[in-house]
Amino acid sequence: MTRTPEEIRAEAVAALAAPGAERRELTARVAEIDATLRPLVRKAVEAGVPQPRIGELTGLARGTIRAWSRNPAE
Repeated sequence: MTRTPEEIRAEAVAALAAPGAERRELTARVAEIDATLRPLVRKAVEAGVPQPRIGELTGLARGTIRAWSRNPAE
């Protein structure tokens, strides 16, 4: 049986719904964690913790660590 383009699209949209919702939830959670990490990263940099070590502990890229240590409110 041949499916119509509308049926194919509906199937594709349905397949995206669950993983898309999960991704949105995880993205929101990462934003919450980042808000907690920002001041801690700044304090660690100020305390002299090397950026590679901060990256090992947090999974943050060195550029992110540098940016957060300069602009803690952003």
